[in-house]
Amino acid sequence: MVSRVLQPRSREEFDIAVICALQSEADAVEALFDEYWDEDGDRYGKAPGDTNAYTTGVIGHHNVVLAHMPGIGKGNAASVASSFRSSFGGIKLALIVGVCGGVPTGTNDEEILLGDVIISTGIIQYDFGRRLPDRFIMKDTLEGNLNRPNPEIRALLSKLGGLRGRKRLEDNTFGYLQELRKKADFPKAKYPGAAEDKLYERTYRHKHHNLPACTVCIECGNKEDKVCEAALELSCSELECNENKLVCRHRLSRNIDVGEAAEEQMPCVHFGLIASADTVMKSGEHRDEVAAREKVIGFEMEGAGVWDKFSCVVIKGVCDYADSHKNKKWQGYATATAAACMKAFLKEWVSTGKLLLDETTNGEWFIRPLPIFSAN
Repeated sequence: MVSRVLQPRSREEFDIAVICALQSEADAVEALFDEYWDEDGDRYGKAPGDTNAYTTGVIGHHNVVLAHMPGIGKGNAASVASSFRSSFGGIKLALIVGVCGGVPTGTNDEEILLGDVIISTGIIQYDFGRRLPDRFIMKDTLEGNLNRPNPEIRALLSKLGGLRGRKRLEDNTFGYLQELRKKADFPKAKYPGAAEDKLYERTYRHKHHNLPACTVCIECGNKEDKVCEAALELSCSELECNENKLVCRHRLSRNIDVGEAAEEQMPCVHFGLIASADTVMKSGEHRDEVAAREKVIGFEMEGAGVWDKFSCVVIKGVCDYADSHKNKKWQGYATATAAACMKAFLKEWVSTGKLLLDETTNGEWFIRPLPIFSAN
């Protein structure tokens, strides 16, 4: 028996929102839609004053609306979420999908590699507070700390964080990733290779190492020292960053020894707090300070803007280690792993009272409501 989702009669019948900051992120999400409701043009319109651009369709058993953000950052995200809510009042879950910077080691001492996916269990707005002459003090209040999602989302996150739930999620993520990689439009979704997953010691700066003429880099040693803007535009190979300063990644080494990482490292899914701010984290020392203080495992720029409007979950692929050596080499692959994980996540999300169409063996169709179970 084949089931498919009944096409919504109005905007109110869409229950899942997906928000992407970058076009490449939206492209990956769109590629994993199972059906599009806007192939023949927009059928649903939007509320007066809504400036968003949307894609409507189906992912799994869910009617989904994808919003294309005009730019990155929590300000843009807040504006998009506000307009989203005015047009689609039936949204039960919002997913913020894309790329992020990762903390190399999670709160449970789990290694986080490039291409892995982080799913938020809460959001910390780490740029909200007071700037004093000698330090920044983050505001530690209920208003400043966005913290946990609603009970329904927390229950699912708890289930998916278990042994069986996490294995299902990772297996399905890998399957959808392979599906995405087969599409002609996604050459950058290819795994860059274990040799390109490079983590430098947190105090080792990305600077000119053999250019005496660069006085900025010569004097650059501590995290407070001036940064050479020219060096930030160059790769580690061009700057001759010392690979003796690389940190061993045991997951990579272990899998290479048994021949599993030659073609592709299967991405792991990690659950934890995500730091959100209008700041791109590009400092290994500051990254680790925030991670130690706030117990976060990733850094991104949109979650704090969406939080006030929707019950949301951030699903982001790790494209760099949030240090000065960050580059775009892993962005395409991390974008693909995040989109694949989003589809795997939605496979586990149950919406009550939804109408499906069932195709019987004689080709007839009928409407079948999903069961709603009583607490009794």
